Amino acid sequence: MTEISYKDFIKYVHRHFEDETSLEEVEKVLYLKEGYNKDNPSSIGKSLVLNRLVFSGKKISGEKYRYDQKLYKGINTWIADNHKGKSTIFKIIKFALTGTNSIKRDIKPWIEKILLEFNIGKVTYTCYIDRTGRDRGALYRLTITEFIELDNNKKLDTIDSDIEFAFKSNIQMEEKLQEFFFEQFSFYTLKYTQHSSSKDDFNLKIANLSWSTYFKSIYLESSNYEYLFFDGEKYGSQGRKIFEMILGLPLTYPINMLNLQLDRVKEEIGKIKLTDKSKAETTKAKKEKVNKRLLEAQKELAEIKKSGQITFDENPLIEEYNRIQETVNEIRKRKRLANEAYQTEINKKLPLETEIRNLKNDHHKIETEINKLSKQELNIELYKQTESFFSNLDIKTCPHCEIDISENKKKNEQEKHVCSLCGEISTQQKVEETELLEKLYRIKEEKKKHLFKLQKITKVIDHRENELKTLKKSISDNYFKLVAVPSIDSYNRELKEIEAQIKRIYKERNEQKELIQKKNELIKEEAVLKFQLKEINNEKKSDRPVKLKELDLKKEILNYALHALEHKRIKLNKDILNKLKQLILNEIQSFGLTNIEQINIDDKYNLIFTQNQVDIFFNDLTEGEKLRAKLAFYLSLIQLDIEHNLGRHPRFLIFDSPGSEEMVPKHLHGLSDILKNVNDRFKDQLQIFVGSALREFVQISDKKKTMIKKEDQFVF
Repeated sequence: MTEISYKDFIKYVHRHFEDETSLEEVEKVLYLKEGYNKDNPSSIGKSLVLNRLVFSGKKISGEKYRYDQKLYKGINTWIADNHKGKSTIFKIIKFALTGTNSIKRDIKPWIEKILLEFNIGKVTYTCYIDRTGRDRGALYRLTITEFIELDNNKKLDTIDSDIEFAFKSNIQMEEKLQEFFFEQFSFYTLKYTQHSSSKDDFNLKIANLSWSTYFKSIYLESSNYEYLFFDGEKYGSQGRKIFEMILGLPLTYPINMLNLQLDRVKEEIGKIKLTDKSKAETTKAKKEKVNKRLLEAQKELAEIKKSGQITFDENPLIEEYNRIQETVNEIRKRKRLANEAYQTEINKKLPLETEIRNLKNDHHKIETEINKLSKQELNIELYKQTESFFSNLDIKTCPHCEIDISENKKKNEQEKHVCSLCGEISTQQKVEETELLEKLYRIKEEKKKHLFKLQKITKVIDHRENELKTLKKSISDNYFKLVAVPSIDSYNRELKEIEAQIKRIYKERNEQKELIQKKNELIKEEAVLKFQLKEINNEKKSDRPVKLKELDLKKEILNYALHALEHKRIKLNKDILNKLKQLILNEIQSFGLTNIEQINIDDKYNLIFTQNQVDIFFNDLTEGEKLRAKLAFYLSLIQLDIEHNLGRHPRFLIFDSPGSEEMVPKHLHGLSDILKNVNDRFKDQLQIFVGSALREFVQISDKKKTMIKKEDQFVF
């Protein structure tokens, strides 16, 4: 259900203003000729598919040329160096579809005739533009081949039934193309107000979102990749309005028109306030009249109070009730704060205990390393002592045969390392004492470093254990503070008793209803008279024109109605926006932006990305992320139609020079893979044109859909 009942809505708004105006007057303010249910998010089941582009003319050099290119569903790619005509191809297509000619001024004279064949649904059209004089031509329900055959045979004038419309100027062309595409895709003009650029002109200007503006959701120009739509979208919330129209969001039309009306009312109020600076006159007679009536009212009120007929007054009870309620609120606040303080300290305990445990583990590891080094130090000392013993031992007789060892054998042992006992030559080299000393020194130095670490970590452990001790005391203190907060049960009982007493008073009041009513009327009148007197004394009261009062009421009605419509709109659009958010998230993550965990669309239809658990807007993304996010967004608009039959996007996109900020080879390869994946997934369900100087895009699509130019070669 995407509609609202207009009659029920008018009654709903009127109930809020029934003391100030009639139902008819409210309806007069809120009436819209095209109703409140003009918008429908359901897909119309149509898509725009371009089949062939032909244009011809003569370059400034005098060279004649003719460009003829077949176009296909899926991704069509133009690859050529920068400034070689890719953007011109796309601007010619834009010109033939919208009537807006944004072709570079130096190239415009080259182009004399344009033919663009396209399909909307099952119907084939060809737009023909003759630029040899004033722009003129027609939109035919023919193929280009049929058009050329008829033109060659001079029979175009005989096919009136196949002409959708003709035009004799660029203005006519824009108007008729807008009317045609608006009808085909159920678009209409959204409006917005803007102030004049002249300082002396205070009048609001009405601007329209035309078909050319909506075309911004189809033709994504290289200069606008840093924006979700285009660089002018901040004026009149144009980006938001395009978004609303493409989705066909319910209540878009009434909200747009009532906002426009509200801006006009505010403009009128501003003009009146600016021109009418006069204040209300405070005459002596008026002041005396107010004073006189004030004294009379006070006298009557005093007599009623003296009569004794009113024997009850709930005000002291209400004051007591409010006092107890404040006490209860204060106790609740104390309990909340005490609980927060207690939980805060509790939350600190586990990390601190974990840190101490880790420090003690490190302490144990260092002690183990010191013990290991101590053993190495002891072993070297023992080795030195043993070697010294055997080095100083002078053997004079063989212990086995008791034959004396000659001096020659001892000398031979020293020089040639031949054992004086067994006669064997030693193959093992003795460890030099200097080497042992050096190794011992290194061990001692390393041991000293570990001892220093041990001392340092011991201090940290002591410090952390002191902190833990302090923290435990703080936890205990905060716990006692928490349990010390008094209960509110007794106060709640008192509140119930006071409520019962007030109820009894109201019951008694009904018995003296007329007297009470008179008393209340006098109290109100007394307050009004005092206020009037105060305004007179302060000279602040002004007799504003009746017109201003009417406008103020009208503004309030519009504000209230818009608030209600926007609230209703959120509910009506919840399902379609949830589907769109999920589609965008799926696409973005498939494009490699996995750090974007969630997509949201706020009440103002801004796209919000939750990246690394932080909410950011499109403009906060990096240039490379923006390109992927923008591609994901537009593909999701199309998928919304394909998968859920929602929205009005024509399923046709032009990407002019994507990847200008993606010069890192890894990113280029990634973007190429993304576009290839898109082509594989949706090639029969949409049409995308990509123009780029990056040769990495050659593999995106089939060969027949890829137009490649050599280096420094023009597209046409």
